[in-house]
Amino acid sequence: MKNAILAFSALVASAAAQDYFTAVSARSASPVHLLPLNANGGKFILGGEPSSYCPEQVKDACPAGTSTVLAGGYGTLSLGVVVPGGQQVYVAPDGSLSYTQPHSAYIPEGSVRVGWSREAQTDNVIGFLNFVSGLIACPVAGKPWQVYGKLPGLTFDSACLGFNALTINGTEAGAWEY
Repeated sequence: MKNAILAFSALVASAAAQDYFTAVSARSASPVHLLPLNANGGKFILGGEPSSYCPEQVKDACPAGTSTVLAGGYGTLSLGVVVPGGQQVYVAPDGSLSYTQPHSAYIPEGSVRVGWSREAQTDNVIGFLNFVSGLIACPVAGKPWQVYGKLPGLTFDSACLGFNALTINGTEAGAWEY
């Protein structure tokens, strides 16, 4: 079983390596400038730490889990994970940038999965990740900034800040699962 999981992990990593990337926020002279985009507790935050997990029985096949790696960005977006079935990214009806639980494709009704675009710079290393109507970060007392996708009809507190997402190409999954 362990060898099968290791082989599967290598296959997944080699098949999608060109699509892996990390992201940081860009909004000059603001508290969110250059904070990493992290998957944490089913949502996304700027700053803080990712909430990654690796089962004990496959610990030798697990990536470090110290950063949030994304995959795709061409219409849809996923987390760069090894867990079978992957984890999809979506904007929940309340606007919160969210992701599916491992081993589940459940996305709440009214959520938006599409609308992502990824643009590489001429050096093909630094680029941009865009959501069709923009991204915004809102402060949460005593916690990192929570990330939202701007959806029609939603309003946000004046303390929230719009930002651009800069991307940095990667070569491998970031965690077994987030």
